[in-house]
Amino acid sequence: MNLFDRLFSPYKCLVYTAMGSEAYFRVAYRLEGAGVSFRTRTHSDWGRHNREFFPLEDHVQYDIYVKREDEHKAQQAIFS
Repeated sequence: MNLFDRLFSPYKCLVYTAMGSEAYFRVAYRLEGAGVSFRTRTHSDWGRHNREFFPLEDHVQYDIYVKREDEHKAQQAIFS
């Protein structure tokens, strides 16, 4: 998150880090199904894997943040 988001966003609690889009969507669907709103920050390791136009592996890291008051509900939705 950038400095503005860290200071003013209500989504400050990191509840899950997913590696790859498949893992991200699995968790996102669970959170949406439980009615938990969230924000995502992505990190890409594209520099190491830019030799191919279409990489064979998904090297994107997704950090999923929720509001502090939703942390317990989010954990239940993700890990149940």
